[in-house]
This record gives sequence, C-alpha cells and structure tokens, in this order.
Amino acid sequence: MNKIVIISYFIFPIVLFGNIQNDYQIIDLLRRNKYDQAEVILREQQEIREIYSPYLLFQVKLHKEFDINKLEDFLFRNPKPLLKNNYIDRFYYLIANGDLQFHKYPDKDLEAISYYKSALEIAKQKKDKVLICEVLKKILYVHRISFLVDNSTYLTYLKMYKKYAYDILEKTYYDFYNLTFKFKNYYLDRWDKDLEFNLLSRIKDNNIPNYLKGKIFQLFGFYYELSGDYSKSNNFYTEAINYFKTLPYASFNYDIKTTFIYKAILEVNRNKLVNSLKYLKEAESDREDKIFTLNRMYISYWKSEVLYKQKKYKIAFDENKRYEYLRDSLEEFKYSTILTELEIKYQTAEKEKQILLEQQKSEKNRNLFIGAIGILFLVSLIAILLQKNTTKKQKLAEQQEEIQKQKIETLIKNQELLSIDAMILGQEKERQKVANELHDDLGSLMATVKLHFDNIETDKKNLALKKAKSLLEEAYQKVRGMAHSKHSGVIANQGLLPAVKKMAKTISNANKIKIEVHDFGLKERMENSLELTVFRVIQELLTNMIKHSDATIGSIHLTQHEDSLNVLVEDNGKGFDISKIRASKEGMGLLSIEKRIENLEGNFTIDSIVGRGTSIIIDIPV
Repeated sequence: MNKIVIISYFIFPIVLFGNIQNDYQIIDLLRRNKYDQAEVILREQQEIREIYSPYLLFQVKLHKEFDINKLEDFLFRNPKPLLKNNYIDRFYYLIANGDLQFHKYPDKDLEAISYYKSALEIAKQKKDKVLICEVLKKILYVHRISFLVDNSTYLTYLKMYKKYAYDILEKTYYDFYNLTFKFKNYYLDRWDKDLEFNLLSRIKDNNIPNYLKGKIFQLFGFYYELSGDYSKSNNFYTEAINYFKTLPYASFNYDIKTTFIYKAILEVNRNKLVNSLKYLKEAESDREDKIFTLNRMYISYWKSEVLYKQKKYKIAFDENKRYEYLRDSLEEFKYSTILTELEIKYQTAEKEKQILLEQQKSEKNRNLFIGAIGILFLVSLIAILLQKNTTKKQKLAEQQEEIQKQKIETLIKNQELLSIDAMILGQEKERQKVANELHDDLGSLMATVKLHFDNIETDKKNLALKKAKSLLEEAYQKVRGMAHSKHSGVIANQGLLPAVKKMAKTISNANKIKIEVHDFGLKERMENSLELTVFRVIQELLTNMIKHSDATIGSIHLTQHEDSLNVLVEDNGKGFDISKIRASKEGMGLLSIEKRIENLEGNFTIDSIVGRGTSIIIDIPV
C-alpha cells in the first residue's frame, strides 16, 4: 500500500508537468497564428487522456471561427476551473470571459480588462513570462481600440511588457504597441523613426507572423497618409492587406475590412471618389460585433463625404444620418463605461470596507472571549483594557469609513472633470467646423454674388438697387464676423490673453460697442482645457452683452494670482433684475456658465442693477 502511494506521488506531477509542457507548445502556436496545428495537437491530447485544457482549445477555435455567440454558450456550459486544475486552464478561462465582454458588448471594456487583470495576477504569481506577455497583448489591444485618447492608462502595461518580452516576436509586439501609443490621436511629431526602422528591419524575419507584419504595415500606411505621402501610404496598405489575406481565419477579417476603410480615406484625399466607394464596399460586413459596429460608423461617414462631393445629396444625407445614429449610440456606450468604472470602484471600496468591519468584529469577539476567561483573575484591569481597545477600534472604523467616502467623492469628481473636458473639446471642434463652413462655403458664395452684383450696369439712382447692395454688404460682413468669431480659439491664438484681445477687437470693429481688455499677472499659460473653458465663458458673456445690454462700453479684466484667476466682465448697459432672469429662459445661459465654473471649483457672482449696468465676477483656482 505504501509503495503505491509513493509511486503515485511521483507519477502525478510528471503527468501534470507533461500536460503543462504541451500547453506551452499550443500557446506558442497560438501567438504565431498557427491555429490548425494547435487544434490537431489539442484534439490528440483529448483523445488519449482526460487531463487537457478545454479553454485553451476554445481559444484556438475562437480565432479560427470568431463566433462570439459560441464563446458565450461555451462559457455557460463549462464550469469555472477549480484551484486544483492546471493553472493555465484557469488562466484561459479568465481570458475567454474577457474576450466575451470586449467583443460582444460595446459598453463592457472595463469588465473585459478586469478579467484580463485577474489572468495577469495568476501569471505573475507563477512568474510565467509567457502567459504574462499573452495577457498584456490583450490588455493593450483593448486600450488601442477603446481608449485611444490623451490618457496614460496604458503605460503601466506597456512598461511591464517591455520587462517580460522574452524573444524577438514579443519584442516586436512591444515596439509595435510603443509606436502605436506614441502616435495616438495622430500626433505626427511624436512618430519615432528609430522604432519605424526597427520594425521594418524585422519584416523579413520568419519568426514574425504575417498578422503582425500586416498590423505594422497598416500603421505605417496610416502615418504616411496623414503625412501627405499618399503613394507610400497606398503601398503600405496594399502590403498589409496581402499579409492579412494569407491567414484564412475569421478573426483577421476585421483587420482586412479596417485596412480597406483606410484605403478609402486615402482615395478621398487623392480625389479618386469612385475608388473610394469601391473600397468602402469591400469594407462592409454584416457582423454585429462591437468592432464591426465601429467600422460601420466610419463607412457611413466616409460614404456621406464622397456622395456629397459627387453632388448626390439625398443619398449622402441618408448615410450621414446612419453615421450620426451609430456615433450617438457609441457615445452612450462611452458614458455607460464611465459609470460602470465608477460602480466597480465603488463596489470594490464597499467590499474592502465590509471586510475591514468583519475583521474588526472578529477581533473584538476574540478579545471579549479572552477577557471572559481572564475576568476570574484580573477583573478591573481587563475591563479598563477592553474599554480602551474598543474605543480605539471605533475611532479606527470611523477613520476608515471617512477615507472610503473621500476616495469615492474623489473618483466621482475626477469623472465629472473628464466629462467636462470631453464636452469642451467637442464644442471646440464643432465651432471650428461651423467656422470653416461659414468662411469657405457661404462666405465664398456671398463674395461671388457680391462681385456679380457690382458688375450689373443699372441706373445708380435706383434706391431699391442701392438698398439691396447695402443689405448684401451687411450680410457679407456678418458672415465673415461670425466665421472669425467661431474660429477664434485659445490654441490658435497662443494663449488665453491673445484670444480674448482678438475677440474684443473683432467685436469692437463689428458692433456699436467698444470692448476694452485689461490684464494683470498673465505671464505664463495655464492648462489648455482651463484656458478653453475661460475663453468660451467670456465669449458667451460678451454675446449676452451685445444681444441684451444696449451697452456702448464694455470691459474685461483678467488677473492671475499665485493660485487663482480672477475675471471681471462689466458694461454700462441697461442692467437687469437677477431674480427674474434666473427664473426665465434667458437665464439658462448664465446658469450653464455658473455650473461650468462650479465644476472648476470656482465662484460666479453677478452684480446688476436695472439702468446701471452689469458686473460679473469669476474666481477660479489654478
């Protein structure tokens, strides 16, 4: 009996170790996109023994078929691996859940990352650099698709990837993601030529799979398109598609479709509209997965642009409506993701709080039990110690509860500020779009009409003609004024003060009101989003002054202290009753400004008397 026990003690680890070694062989085939070979080996394992990795097998099938519904059904039918299971199986169970959240649901990116991070913890506990690199590629991919904005959430994972990249393939993946995130949001000046050279030099390396080569060429094509080198861009896109097409698996269909969209945009820039529509047709897909929904949004947008250039306005309008519908739905998903993040962090804080309270309760009961035993010997001493101990724990619990509340309040405040920054950025882009359309389209059209009108030879005493010419000139000047007003921005004018002065000068020239600007202490620029917010607030206050105050003189005072910015806007107009304005529709603009200042933790004060003008004071911490 003892011999049997001893033999089984040595045999079981050998079987388990052999299984893990086979799993690593499968993982290596996975990262090299050799899914057919991996499936054959896994099927053989399943036939000769019961110990195998079903989730690793399904990871192979997912890449081959890319059927998200099958993945959901598979997770429903297969139980969660137990702790006694092969840890690689537990790892890929978490990976499968993360894949489901990311690919099926538009608003579950944070849940996907949560599963991936749990898998990362398993890999780090086992010090398994192979699995660490596999899950880091998943996390960075989510960041590249869903969080490609000005944030640094990816940096932790990118630095970790650099540390654990163990061969030429993983180092090439690291260089690819490093260059991708340097270039995020189309920052041409951040493109790293050294990284470009390194990646190009590895293209011919047989250790680099065709999928990664295609992604590298796709990235290069996009960069050179934005740089204006359309010929080089087209060559890179063509190479990318050729590499993707060598992989007969459904999971790479998205990359092919996306590259066709890039080629279509390139053809628009080259004014080859028929070719652009052809590539957009190639990019279409009836799949309902999230990433294909994103592609459909871009396809509708660029179709509307091409059809508009072809003067097919009705079809272009329909495509634009389809684009706006998809865009708005994805915006909802984005804000849902923000709320989900808050909820997850809040629940985590609550769970930690509950665990702490239970630990304190358990410790308190233990102390009471010890006190009950010791009461036979030292009643008075134990009573004093118990009282002090209880008081100390109560204070500790109160302090911990207050800390948790502060953490939650800070999270909510940070998310509010992020939402405001996003709103300001969107408003700024919309203003620039309207300004360009006013200046380039309507302005040019009115200038042409005015030129033809001036060339008409008619009786100069004709009063109707003179009045028409006067009205046309007035309309032309107003359109130009609106275009310049909308286009004026803090970034374009190298800071808040130049932008405000330029706006004041424009208003003074275009209206019967003189605006003066006085500044004190504005020597250095502030954070750009803050400058944008202050500029748009001043712009809205001046608009109200022009429309409602009947003033002839207005002034703007900008004073920067060490830790605050003071803005004073005054006029000599007719003033107003603050209580009536706040209750009317006219007061909604002021309420919107006041809410914006409150979100910056500032103060907004209105001092107005009917017949004696208006003063508005704003104090903002910087």
